[in-house]
Amino acid sequence: MKRKKVILISLDALGDTDLEYVKTLPHFSEIMEEGAWCSSVNSVYPSLTFPSHASIATGCVPDSHGVVNNYMLLPFEKLPKWNSFASVLKRRAIWDYANENNKKVLSMSWPVSAGARMTYSMPEMSPAKPKIWNMSTFFAQLDVLRKYGTPKFAVETLLSKRNLPKSWFLGKQPQLDQAMIKCFEDAIRKKDFDIAMLHIYGMDDAKHTAGTQGPEIKRYLRAYDKFVGRLMDYCNSREGENVTLMVTGDHGQKDVKWAIYGNLILEDMGYLTFRDGQLSEYGIYMDGGDGMAYLYVREGADITQEDIDKAAARFEEVPGVLKVMRPEEFRPLGCDSRAALVLEAADGYSFESGYEAKALEDPFRTVESHYKGLHGYLPDTDGYRTMFFCYGQDVAPVRIERMGIIDILPTLLSWMDMKGDENMDGKAVSQVWKA
Repeated sequence: MKRKKVILISLDALGDTDLEYVKTLPHFSEIMEEGAWCSSVNSVYPSLTFPSHASIATGCVPDSHGVVNNYMLLPFEKLPKWNSFASVLKRRAIWDYANENNKKVLSMSWPVSAGARMTYSMPEMSPAKPKIWNMSTFFAQLDVLRKYGTPKFAVETLLSKRNLPKSWFLGKQPQLDQAMIKCFEDAIRKKDFDIAMLHIYGMDDAKHTAGTQGPEIKRYLRAYDKFVGRLMDYCNSREGENVTLMVTGDHGQKDVKWAIYGNLILEDMGYLTFRDGQLSEYGIYMDGGDGMAYLYVREGADITQEDIDKAAARFEEVPGVLKVMRPEEFRPLGCDSRAALVLEAADGYSFESGYEAKALEDPFRTVESHYKGLHGYLPDTDGYRTMFFCYGQDVAPVRIERMGIIDILPTLLSWMDMKGDENMDGKAVSQVWKA
């Protein structure tokens, strides 16, 4: 029997709005003819990169696995800290299942994987902001990868391409995507693995800065299509191996124009205080997640249900707030059950947690956004879903009507004959595989 192997690629911000162009590309269109694919894939809530990748890796929604936002909830910190560490996960991840079954995992730039036990790991993390590139930060980056990846693999990969260290540290695109694709292709040919994982995010950055459509987005899609084509060739050329390729997005993006500085609204109401632009105290705090936001009550604060109701009523008056959700409404969606309220932004709007003096000039504390495109919104929305493609000798030629990113892991485990957690939120999509 041939050895089964999986290559799992995450194309950050691959959305269903990209479908019509993707159909014109040779290798994606070949999968659509010969493999399994779905153009209506739900992300999770909030539909942000780090919660989404934790969900792909665990098959669980954010409240189940514990990564409920891109950043850790640290209201008084001046600089945000990414949810990079696998140790925060409350549920088993793909690398845990692999270890239990004596499988080898090769992972590059996968969010929420820092410190995970894998054969080959180069986790997506860098030293804390600000992003200033110099000799000191270069060695700091090396130390981070030594400590939280597999040292030899992570450091050798970082140093394998001349411009990769700086591009990695600064997130400079498209150079980072290009280098990581080359490093990944080299690695899967040289290393012994059962599951290989790669996350690349150049298109996500492009949508943030340019919006969801345009020539720059198409350039990324063309480059990704060529990469997919080379991976398909790899699958076809491996003698004695049965390799399945899975390509997925993590979330879509929406075009935005406005940003709501919700903590300035809470300051107006007397529920928190800024001093010199920094949060100094709070009873109720808004933690932004781009298209959504959590409202948290500080433990021990003198905050009553009446206060929460007042905050809810105030945000319901803000034009850019689509809805204010209470626990009975938002907890079934899989976001953080610890929150007191959850806010969902209307189309064209987003939330910011920090301080912006210009927002004080607007009664709703809303100003023009720094971004052209954002994510984080409710995932089950037309024009905001993501996509999934699967190719290999055991893959059925089928279009899947609907699925979620939480279904990817159980689908993968079922093919590799590995038992998943019975309490996993996602379910295996059996149509992917030939009978």
